[in-house]
This record gives sequence, structure tokens and C-alpha cells, in this order.
Amino acid sequence: MSDTVLFALEAALNGLTVGIMYSLVALGFVLIFKASGIFNFAQGVMALFAALTLVGFQQGQIPFSHLINAVFGTSVQNFGWTLPSLLSILLTVAVMVALAWLIERLVLKHLVNQEPIILFMATIGLSYFLEGLGDIMWGAEVKRLDVGIPQGMSSWVDEVTYNIFGYGSIWTR
Repeated sequence: MSDTVLFALEAALNGLTVGIMYSLVALGFVLIFKASGIFNFAQGVMALFAALTLVGFQQGQIPFSHLINAVFGTSVQNFGWTLPSLLSILLTVAVMVALAWLIERLVLKHLVNQEPIILFMATIGLSYFLEGLGDIMWGAEVKRLDVGIPQGMSSWVDEVTYNIFGYGSIWTR
């Protein structure tokens, strides 16, 4: 098989994976809107919070370690061990179910039969709150999510595509 075909196959698989993730998020928006009649602006930030929680569990990071270090003058970051991906996913699901239950009980339950603008503003406020909570809980630096999927189809494909389209390619000269 030629290098161009392998590159096209890898790009198609990556595009398919990204498209599936975007379609799942869009499906969530539609389901929430059809069920409640309100566009929930906090849904995207809940996905961000879930990703931050998953990475934090995988890396063995102590929740609120930045806040603890600032208040007490310590320098704790990690537990010293990491969790496997499957266990991290299960813990993240448990955290997100608990968070969704808390949000429903503390915020959304009190907004039943309110004007749409009130619900609109409440979901925007919830979005900002969850984004800040995620930053305080897990830190604001860029993180790497590792779910055990290899980076490329193979090291040979990565090397060939790097030589064709990467730093040493004819396209960058």
C-alpha cells in the first residue's frame, strides 16, 4: 500500500473519531433541549469537567492541590501512584453522576416553571462556576489524556507521514 493511501486512511480514522465525539455532544444538546425546552449552556463545561476529572484520576493528582498549596504553603501534587484507565473512567462516571445530582437538587430544581431567560442565565452561570471549579480542583495547565490508544497506526506510518508532511518534507522547503 502506498504512503498516500496509508496517510489518507489514518486521517479518515482520526476524522471519524473526532466526528463521533462531536456528534455525541450535539446529541446531548438536542436531548436536553427536547426534554426540558431549555438550551443548557453548561453541558459543554460538564464534558470539560469530566475530562479534567478523568485526567486527574489517571495521573493520581490530589484534587484541590493548588488551593491546598496556596493556603497551607505546602507543595503536594500527586498521590505518588496512577490509576488504570478503566478505574479512572468508572470513578469519573461516579463523580459526574454525583455532580449532576447536586446540580439538579441545588440549582435546577428551584428553577422549574421560571421564565426561559432565567433558565438561560442560570445555565450560563453554572457554566462559569463549573469551569472555575475545574480549574481550582485540577489546575489550569494543559493536560494530556491517555486512554491507551496508540498515537499512530504504526511507527512505520508515523515515520513515513512525518517524512512526507513533517519537518523533513518537501512541503516545508
